[in-house]
Amino acid sequence: MALGSSIFKININLSNLDTHFYEDYDLTIAKHPSESESRMMYRLLAFLYCAHKDLEFTRGLSNVDEPSLWQKNDIGEIIQWIDIGQPELKRIRQSLGKSHNVKIFTYQDNKAEDWYDKIKGNFINNIKLEIFHLKLIDNGPIDKFVKRSMKLSCVIEEGSMFLGDDNERIHLKVVARTLRENVYS
Repeated sequence: MALGSSIFKININLSNLDTHFYEDYDLTIAKHPSESESRMMYRLLAFLYCAHKDLEFTRGLSNVDEPSLWQKNDIGEIIQWIDIGQPELKRIRQSLGKSHNVKIFTYQDNKAEDWYDKIKGNFINNIKLEIFHLKLIDNGPIDKFVKRSMKLSCVIEEGSMFLGDDNERIHLKVVARTLRENVYS
């Protein structure tokens, strides 16, 4: 018998001071049996960082043909394809062919650096691809807030994310990785 997904309910207030986007969300997130609670929380952070009224969680690990998150337009085109972790080159190329914009969020410091060094040469100056690293700065771990029902707040300001509940908060830095070559005349 296969294990089922665990369901988490999250009530979260988002204040993105960088983009002036403010929203209250009542989210339901399914955590795949092979997914850690930490990875699930990084999916939530990617959602919050890219927040849009049409952004939604997908079946993710349950369906390899879908990203962790996506935003589609009214005719079903994928506007944003958002993956978490360190996808393989083939997957990145496929996602670039299927969507208008691809964002990848890494979160494991040492593994992310090695992965980025390995793939970056394949995507220099690709304007459709953006890579970000979610670096835990203070008061972790990220999964300390995980409960079946969570009430959280998130403030994004000057490239930092502050995620918290009524008792404490953690600080993460969103580090944008450059895929552009410096061209000097």
